[in-house]
Amino acid sequence: MPRTIRLSILSLALTALLAGCASPPQSLSELPRTPQASAEKILADADKYSGAEANLMRLYAAQAASDADRPQQVLSILERIPQSDLPLDQQVRFSTLQARSALALDRPDMALRALRHPSMGQIDGLPLTDQVAIQRLRALALGATGEPLQAARERVFLHGILSGPERNANREAIWENLQLVPAEELAQAVQSADSELQNWIELALIERELRNLDLQVQAIKAWQEQNSSHPAASPLPDSIRQLLELHASRPQHIALLLPFEGPLATAAEALRDGFLAAQYQAQSRGMEQPRVSLYDSTAYADLDQFYAQASADGVQWVIGPLDRDRVGRLAAKASLPIPTLALNYSEAEGPYPEGLFQFGLAPEDEARSAAMQAWAQGHRQMAALHTGTDWGQRAFQSFRQSWEAMGGVLIGRVIIDQPAEISGQIADLLQIRQSEQRNQRVARALDGNVVVQPTPRQDLDALFIAVTPQQARQIKPTLAFQYAADLPVYATSHVYQVGPDGQQNADMDGIMVAEIPWLLTRDDKLYDQVTSNWPQAQGPLGRLHAMGIDAQRVFSRLPQMQQHASTRVNGATGGLSLAPDGRIRRELSWGVMERGQLSPLPPSRLQ
Repeated sequence: MPRTIRLSILSLALTALLAGCASPPQSLSELPRTPQASAEKILADADKYSGAEANLMRLYAAQAASDADRPQQVLSILERIPQSDLPLDQQVRFSTLQARSALALDRPDMALRALRHPSMGQIDGLPLTDQVAIQRLRALALGATGEPLQAARERVFLHGILSGPERNANREAIWENLQLVPAEELAQAVQSADSELQNWIELALIERELRNLDLQVQAIKAWQEQNSSHPAASPLPDSIRQLLELHASRPQHIALLLPFEGPLATAAEALRDGFLAAQYQAQSRGMEQPRVSLYDSTAYADLDQFYAQASADGVQWVIGPLDRDRVGRLAAKASLPIPTLALNYSEAEGPYPEGLFQFGLAPEDEARSAAMQAWAQGHRQMAALHTGTDWGQRAFQSFRQSWEAMGGVLIGRVIIDQPAEISGQIADLLQIRQSEQRNQRVARALDGNVVVQPTPRQDLDALFIAVTPQQARQIKPTLAFQYAADLPVYATSHVYQVGPDGQQNADMDGIMVAEIPWLLTRDDKLYDQVTSNWPQAQGPLGRLHAMGIDAQRVFSRLPQMQQHASTRVNGATGGLSLAPDGRIRRELSWGVMERGQLSPLPPSRLQ
């Protein structure tokens, strides 16, 4: 039978049924099943009716459009149906169709609103397959709207109902959602979560809070013993399983190649002390540690000589060198005999030899973080003030590259070298002189009977500064003098002096500063131990102690970081990840200057 004749017959059957109903249909099951009918044909028939019949037929059409994978048409049809006029079970169907289509169109906010409709409180009476489908939609919508913890909670509730491949996929999704939740939020949630979710969170916190590989492995094995029947216990999530594999295959002999003589000796000692403190943390808990041999980089005429000696000694990994010149020479080599984590960055761009990784406290990381922070806080047009020094130039270039890559506009740049010129340079940047000249013309036109206050340019949202503390002390007072006291200022850590005396950071209140967690939140589990043994680790040298600690934490996880770009180590120097070229990238914490001291930026002002 031709398709047109079949549809006509189905249409007649539907018309006859509706005409013969003693009372309006209450569900789609009371309408005829016409699987061959298109959404358009059902809609055309629905236009012949009104009230409950028309609403249900249009809902039937929306279902047909959904079955045909046409989400935009589904939403268009649903707009013609007053949901509140539908029977309760059909309101649930309405919300489900709306949520599924909204997700397909990347509109998760709409999907979540649909799934929170009052009618969705009645899903317990639905068939189990429908309940599962709705729970899965809710988990997807929560994850897509930035509520990964709630999404994980939905999936944990759902997990016991699933089986086979669906169960495996759901288990992986639970873990992926938990990886997106900040550690602080996980730590709070673990106290009130149901037992199964609580165990999931405990496993996630092992990876996030315990930064030492040995301690992570120790805690994972204890968790397995206590939760052998938990869904995450067999198999373990990939990232947890990889930690066990990394620990089993890690090197047993490490070389610390540092300049223990000469001008960098103090920095080398701080790095060494931090590295060994991280080693001893695990050793004090009875966990055997790799052997560490110290090599003075100043004792070797060239790096080939060092590598020959290290190879003869059985070294499997090298941490160092520190000075940029030697790192540059390493980066220029075709290959390395031993994998190496250099503690600085090469000035030359890659590609670099296989097995070379680079980690340092570069101003580029802080400048990049400043661009991201300013963008997250809604700024789009900025200017930069920086010194003419090497680090100032590097910080500016990194800021500009990151800022413009995100779509930001850089509307001005000032290089600060002479203290006496800073006020005039800032006035020119803010275009205060032009404002004063305009005001003078206005005053003359009004015979001097009005006083107009100068105003800074209106197209400037915020400033980025990479300057010394002496220069920074002039900037905020100058901004206030130039009628721009409220202009947000983002700075690298060079801007202030670490120490108990706030007087040395006078006139800086309000400046936002990128800083390492070691000196800002001071919540690293090694902080008290290290600062009690080396009080200087509370001050500027603390950055190098923290870097040594993170070098120990990172080097054994580099294979995992190479394989999975999303791997992140929450370190004493920031959130650490590995770029494709082998450089460690840092995400900085943010603080604000208050009465000469740097305090963590309130959550309301964070991105």
